[in-house]
Amino acid sequence: MRRKKEAFDQLGAQVVLVGLGNVAETAAFKERFEVPFGMIADPEKRLFEAFRLKQASVGALLSAKMVVKGMTAMAKGHTIGKPQGDVRQLPGVFIIDADSRIRFSHYADSPADHPQPEALLDALAA
Repeated sequence: MRRKKEAFDQLGAQVVLVGLGNVAETAAFKERFEVPFGMIADPEKRLFEAFRLKQASVGALLSAKMVVKGMTAMAKGHTIGKPQGDVRQLPGVFIIDADSRIRFSHYADSPADHPQPEALLDALAA
């Protein structure tokens, strides 16, 4: 998403990421990965629960698909580091309009299940 920041800005989107770490951990993540968007620290998972995001099973975390994705990321130079927070918590993506209505939602099936930025930009443009 960071590579598409300008496109999000051009559409007037305010992108906010939510992390499971505390404030210090979230700030460190934002700095380490040069996240150009706002971030919210949610170690109590209040937003995750409010949006009814699921948790992965242990089997899903250890699946061949996840191992391949992890190894592919590592081959590209991405490192994971020490997990913080609930490693089973699955992500989600929501587009919420100015009237607080959800216009787009994506509930992940695995920790690596993220919509492509282009899909989000298309949803925003619509």
